[in-house]
Amino acid sequence: MSRHAPQVVMTPGDVMDDGLDLDLTLQRLSERIEGVEEGQGRHEEKLDGFRDGLHDVETNVVRLSSEVSDVRQEIAGLESAVVNTRQTLDTFIEQYGRDREVSNAQAELSRLTTEWHASFAQRKQARALARGLVHTLTAQAVYRNVVNTATVRACSEERLLLEPTYWLAPATMAVAAKFRHEEEQGERARAHACALDAAKANLFFSLTCSRLGDETEAAAWMDLYLQSLDPDELGQDFLVVLDAIAGRELGEEALGYTQQAMARWNRGDSPLSTHRRGGTQLESRLLNLRGRLPENRYAALRKTCGDQWEALRGGWELSTVPDRALTHLERMFPDGFDGADGTDTPVGIGGHVESALERLIDQLEPDEADMREKMRRLERVIEHGGDLVTADRARESSVAPDAAPVALMTLLDQAVFEPDEVRLGQPARRMALQAIWPDLEEAAQRLVTASRDRLPHHITLSVADWDCSVPTDPRLTVQPRRLVNELATHIERQTQVRSDAVVRRWPRMIAALVIGTFTLALVVPFVDGAARWLFALLTIGLFTWAGWEFGSVPFRKRRVRDQGDRLRHEAVATMDKALRQCENVLEDWHDAVEQLDLLTRWGESHKRG
Repeated sequence: MSRHAPQVVMTPGDVMDDGLDLDLTLQRLSERIEGVEEGQGRHEEKLDGFRDGLHDVETNVVRLSSEVSDVRQEIAGLESAVVNTRQTLDTFIEQYGRDREVSNAQAELSRLTTEWHASFAQRKQARALARGLVHTLTAQAVYRNVVNTATVRACSEERLLLEPTYWLAPATMAVAAKFRHEEEQGERARAHACALDAAKANLFFSLTCSRLGDETEAAAWMDLYLQSLDPDELGQDFLVVLDAIAGRELGEEALGYTQQAMARWNRGDSPLSTHRRGGTQLESRLLNLRGRLPENRYAALRKTCGDQWEALRGGWELSTVPDRALTHLERMFPDGFDGADGTDTPVGIGGHVESALERLIDQLEPDEADMREKMRRLERVIEHGGDLVTADRARESSVAPDAAPVALMTLLDQAVFEPDEVRLGQPARRMALQAIWPDLEEAAQRLVTASRDRLPHHITLSVADWDCSVPTDPRLTVQPRRLVNELATHIERQTQVRSDAVVRRWPRMIAALVIGTFTLALVVPFVDGAARWLFALLTIGLFTWAGWEFGSVPFRKRRVRDQGDRLRHEAVATMDKALRQCENVLEDWHDAVEQLDLLTRWGESHKRG
């Protein structure tokens, strides 16, 4: 039986109603579409107005951005102008300050120059007169009646009247009185000059008498000059004077007085003695000359003597002081302690006396030096355009390094050990050596004594837990072969003891067999897979270990003996090398200490003198 779909039968009235509904719907839809189109038109009109507004705003923004750029450029130009103006103003202010400093310096320099000529012009004339009076040609002219002694007296008295407070004025008057053989007036003039400045006046009279050929009086004045000196404040003039004295330009008596004075200062007879400080300073000099032990030298001895090495090294280095000091002195003084073949130093031609006298006459007084320094500073300020910092730097660079006074000990030390640091000739440096020699010899003896104190009675050498003592006294003999044999015997005994200690370790072997049997009987049969293989390998390992423990005794004994043989060879070689190095160290030590006698004999001529 087939099935059929139900059929709907529409009547004409139904069709008409549907058509009317469709038309109404289409009409309403058309009206809505028209309304949408009208709204869209209104929105398009608004959008067009909005676009026009945006275009105007964009135009305004572009115009405003251009104006802002112009403003920025104007501001940048203004900032640049302000910076340039500030730089110009700073430069102007700085230059104005410098110009003001230059102007003030020029005015002050002009004032000081006027004051200089008003206050010290007469001293220049006094120096010129003194320079002329002390010249040998002037003395010859006076003695030959080429120059009237009345003129000499008048000139010198005039200088004294114009400069009564300047020591050189009465000093020149004393020289003029000597030309006229007026002893009483000359004595009063000399006393007046010494009252104004004793040191300079004494030196002036000593140098003048030396130039005029009176060495006895020159020595007497030199003695007074030396007594007036402070050994802690020796001026640079003393260096020139020392060269003249060492060259015997002032005679033998002046040389003797100077040697006595320097010895007195150095020994401690003077309250300003430098003896105590000199000892420490000379020890430092000698310590700087001592030999240094290289790190790679005596390595075996350093390794075997342990904590004693530092004492050995320090004592060995101290023992080198006499030899190194003697080498240095022979290089500095190749002609020996007292000159070539012990002969006297040849008498100089008077150049140092003339130089010292010129330096003394031209030396400014403290008030002159102070004003001259002020004037030089003002000149530097003007030279550098008012730059005070640069002017001060120029002053620091222009200060002479030898302008400061020097202590006697420093002078003697530099003359002997640093000749480039002090301007002294070879005779003066040898004279300094003779003055410093007692302290130098004593310092060397103290260092040698300290070296001997550091030398122990025995040196203990330790190798492979075996010790031996080596005496340091050269009178006691050491048998290195016997010590080496004892060390070898000691190590052989230790090796034999360790070899005898190698036996079968039954507890380990029984424990391995028991554990292996237990594992094989009770564990392996009851496990599967990887566990069975693991325990099987464990069992094999335990049985193998037990077998090794049973049969390895000969192999272990042989290994112990091989190790003992290697240790014995190494220890014997180390001990043999250490003993030879110890012998060399002690030999060098004793030889170096004996160099003190050579150093002492090098200066024996001074002791005889």
